[in-house]
Amino acid sequence: MNNTRSATICLWLTLTFFAAFMVFVMKNCVEDLEKELGQINNRINEDVKSIHILKAEWSHLNNPERLRNLAAKHIALEPIKPEQIINYALLPFEYESDAATRKMLARQNITNQAIANKELHKLAKAQQ
Repeated sequence: MNNTRSATICLWLTLTFFAAFMVFVMKNCVEDLEKELGQINNRINEDVKSIHILKAEWSHLNNPERLRNLAAKHIALEPIKPEQIINYALLPFEYESDAATRKMLARQNITNQAIANKELHKLAKAQQ
């Protein structure tokens, strides 16, 4: 009986030590996961701050008044003149014989169209 009792006590001690060891391992795992969670939360907060800064910069860069000033400073836009408008049919296409012929036809077509537009412009002014 003494032998059975000592075996039972050894078994319970072994189970107790095993349970304590497992609790220790789980505690360390939880601490590691909490550290990782803290780092992830810190990175999320940094990203949120970066997003707020980027949104503020984007708002500044897309300010309509600022864009208007930049466009006036860097882009010299003028109203379109009637001479600048041509029909699609007047442009040379790839199926025409060669590059020199295409360029010549394009120049002739554009010149003819510009002359016709000038005449229309004169007629419009005369009617006013």
